[in-house]
Amino acid sequence: MDEQALRAFGAYIIRLQSGGNLTREEAHEAYGQIFQNRQPELQQGALVAAHACVPPDVEALVGITQAHNDEWSRCIPATIDLGRPHLGIVGVGMDSLKSFNVSSAAAVVASACGVPVHKVGAPGMTGPSGSADAFALWGVDLACPIDVAYKGVAQIGLGFTTPVSPALRHMGIGRVLGQMRCKTMIHLAGPMGFHSGERHKIIGVPAPPMTGLVAEAMRRLGYAAALVPCGTASEAPGRFMDEFSNVGPTHAAWLRGGEVEHLVVTPADFGVDEAKVADIAAGEDRAANARMGARAIAGLTPGPHEDLLVINAAACLVLMGAASDWRDGARQARQAITTGRARSQLEAVVARQGGDPEAAMGRLRSHLGK
Repeated sequence: MDEQALRAFGAYIIRLQSGGNLTREEAHEAYGQIFQNRQPELQQGALVAAHACVPPDVEALVGITQAHNDEWSRCIPATIDLGRPHLGIVGVGMDSLKSFNVSSAAAVVASACGVPVHKVGAPGMTGPSGSADAFALWGVDLACPIDVAYKGVAQIGLGFTTPVSPALRHMGIGRVLGQMRCKTMIHLAGPMGFHSGERHKIIGVPAPPMTGLVAEAMRRLGYAAALVPCGTASEAPGRFMDEFSNVGPTHAAWLRGGEVEHLVVTPADFGVDEAKVADIAAGEDRAANARMGARAIAGLTPGPHEDLLVINAAACLVLMGAASDWRDGARQARQAITTGRARSQLEAVVARQGGDPEAAMGRLRSHLGK
């Protein structure tokens, strides 16, 4: 390694260790070197760890996201153009109140309601499972070619992509995410990336102060509309979930019309009852969470699990202008579940991206309990 480059990168680490932060340009440069593997892994890990100990800064987050976008577009130059907006939805993890993979299930239900969704997700890094785990257990082949996922958004309204796919081993983002099992700034910045040309997105965050921070970063990045929720639990103050909550109020930042609005919504705003934490708690492993999500999509678990899914799918519809308000969105989402459209949509994405159709549908059926 070039000694000057090592020392310049090391200076960023020293500043972060001392409580300072990086400018947008510096964050763009530093994380670009990480994604491109242009520093020794010890230096890369030191910077990522040191940065995680500094309060998040909007300019640094924008810079990291720009580095993410550079690497993503280098490896996946194509975008999705439907002639109308499509949606991204993701929870960043790092939350203290875990449930099943809600953003994954909500993507399925929202798409069943007519909102095109490109879902991006990784394996669980701060919890028992992530979106990549859920879709894989439902039957999606994570090695599915990216163009198949993109075409799925156009043809059936839903496609799933993971940066840790074997098809993306050349992507630095996948290399980095595949090695981490701790909270980092990449967890916040990566979901803000433009993964398929989307400019509408829901990003769930693990603490209320992050809602405005992430929404403002998304505004500066050029998003047209975004919702950034952080759910609470009435019976467990100080614990939060990275999605809209049915066990307490949800703090959210809403980017629309070029401005960020702060709001608090309750389960009653969606027309659902407030549940208990134990009613929606995550399972002990990936398989248990996949089963919870699949059965909620299929309408096999009416009650708190379905309600949690409904309110998060409703938020997708509201953001995209497909519902007039939270209750209307919840009504549409519930109807998609009870009529079987949501289950059919899950089966459709598994059939498209599952590789061997018989084996893929067998995996899905195993989690539906039938």
